[in-house]
Amino acid sequence: MNKLKNNKKSGFTLFELLVSISIIAVLTGVAVVSFGGLNKKTRDARRSSDLEKIRLTLEAARQIGDTYPATGSLSTLVSMKLLEAVPTDPKTKAIYPYIRGATNYTYAIGTSMEDLGSTNIGTTNINGVNCNYKLVNP
Repeated sequence: MNKLKNNKKSGFTLFELLVSISIIAVLTGVAVVSFGGLNKKTRDARRSSDLEKIRLTLEAARQIGDTYPATGSLSTLVSMKLLEAVPTDPKTKAIYPYIRGATNYTYAIGTSMEDLGSTNIGTTNINGVNCNYKLVNP
């Protein structure tokens, strides 16, 4: 009787496991870095959109009431039924800083963008808040 013994065991070697784990770790690291920047850009796009919405609403309020709302009172736009709610920053949930000019016919609203490539100014102070992106009346 000639029996062949099969000594080969099924499974992975330590080296194969280390290579597989290393590849998964590198791919995970690349994905985390890629999505981290994407989230910042998404929030910055939302901030820019919110400020544009406020700007359009402020112009409508000026057409109705002849001047812009008083400094810091964007809630007036809600009571005038021009907005459902005052937009807030997507990360901090704070209301965007707003200031009416001394002549009542100018204003500035701003925010702090996370991606510095999205900014249009250096740092400026609007109603006590440092902003690196702002809109002013046309």
